[in-house]
Amino acid sequence: MKKPISVLLSSVIALSLVSACSSQQTAAPAAPGTGGGANTENQQGSAAPAGFVPTKDIEFVVPYSPGGGSDINARTLAQVMKNEKLVDKNIMIVNKPGGTGAIGNAYTFSKKGDAHTIMTWVSGQQAATVVNNAQVTLKDLTPIATLAVDSFLVLVKASSPYKTFDDLVQAAKANPEKITIGGAGATQEDYLIYHMINKHAGAKLKYVTFNSGGEAMTALMGGHIDVVSSNPNEVIAQIEAGELRALATTSEERLSSPLDNIPSFKDIGYPEIQLTQFRAVAGPPDMPKEAVKYWEEVFKKVSESKDWQENYIKKNHLKSEYKNAEESKAYFEEALNLYLEIHKEAGTIK
Repeated sequence: MKKPISVLLSSVIALSLVSACSSQQTAAPAAPGTGGGANTENQQGSAAPAGFVPTKDIEFVVPYSPGGGSDINARTLAQVMKNEKLVDKNIMIVNKPGGTGAIGNAYTFSKKGDAHTIMTWVSGQQAATVVNNAQVTLKDLTPIATLAVDSFLVLVKASSPYKTFDDLVQAAKANPEKITIGGAGATQEDYLIYHMINKHAGAKLKYVTFNSGGEAMTALMGGHIDVVSSNPNEVIAQIEAGELRALATTSEERLSSPLDNIPSFKDIGYPEIQLTQFRAVAGPPDMPKEAVKYWEEVFKKVSESKDWQENYIKKNHLKSEYKNAEESKAYFEEALNLYLEIHKEAGTIK
């Protein structure tokens, strides 16, 4: 398989910054002592280049429900921007769930040329635009920055008879279509992981579709399915509490402590089973170049901050990886092509 795809659902970071509802806006307070938009180094740190500074509140669109990986990502970014005094306007988290990101994508697209609207952008979200033949795709939006790479864990209940990944594979081979793995549907990363396990390990798992990853996890804990996959930040509490057992990680290398005892698929002889997920930011079409530069610099400073590194990257077992707008555009396209290769193998697209 080609190099890992830089492709995050249920331990929620409780941030006092904002609490959003599905179609409501909630504001992150402006940093103490900041004013209404003068372009000064004191108010903007050194983040704002000449030519653009926000003149009104920022809409930070999350095309998924509150509590998921993208929502956590946006809220943490907003909190860090506030803590580091990088933006002197309120940051409004706007949840627009539905259509595997399509509703949020379309909303952001409708803000053409708006320098005050940004959106979380992840690998599966952009692949879903192709799989679902959506009207708004990567070419219709403005790449701004990449901030991190996330991975996935393959999990069973702690009481499961499958102590290792090979235990699971042998059981699935001996009982074709009897061992079940749950997920949120064929556009999602969990479906691609299911496909790769069956293809590269020779397993015969059966995929069961739920409305969300959270529902699949509930089904696992209730004993209705046997396996799920999830981002580390969403399940680390259950792993540490002894409720879940992680059999392997889809990252190229092992994760950091306390998850460093979980083997990568490469460690156990399946180097082809790799899937990672980028966490990035995009904007509406025709965003002014000065605004793109402004946001690039803001997110670069976020990425370099101790707050971000300690309270998001390290805490949630991600890999820090900053890329500017131009680099991100190429990166997104590469990741999309690699995702679509797996979708073609899995039969979800032709």
